[in-house]
Amino acid sequence: MAQTERALWRQVRAERKKRDFVFWTLILLTLLYIAMTMVFGDMGYLKFRKLRGRSLSIKTQIARVRQENGRMRASLEEFKQNDYYKEKQAREDYGLSKQDEYIFLFQNRKK
Repeated sequence: MAQTERALWRQVRAERKKRDFVFWTLILLTLLYIAMTMVFGDMGYLKFRKLRGRSLSIKTQIARVRQENGRMRASLEEFKQNDYYKEKQAREDYGLSKQDEYIFLFQNRKK
């Protein structure tokens, strides 16, 4: 009877070792899957870094456009209020002149 009990205990221990091995292997694989998903997945860390960089780039563009918009608004207000500015813009942008006024255009000569 002692030998059968020992044999039974050995069998129980062997089954328990197998079961524990399978259990811990599944736990390890699950944790590995979760870690990989958190780093490389669609909602992972790498995607987050890429989107954060894109967000900073877009915020920089927005700031640049707002600054340009402010300059254009100031120019528009100046244009609405100042007759000298209107005349200056007409002369520079469109090449217009007053009556009895001549415009000289010089061309660069290439040698």
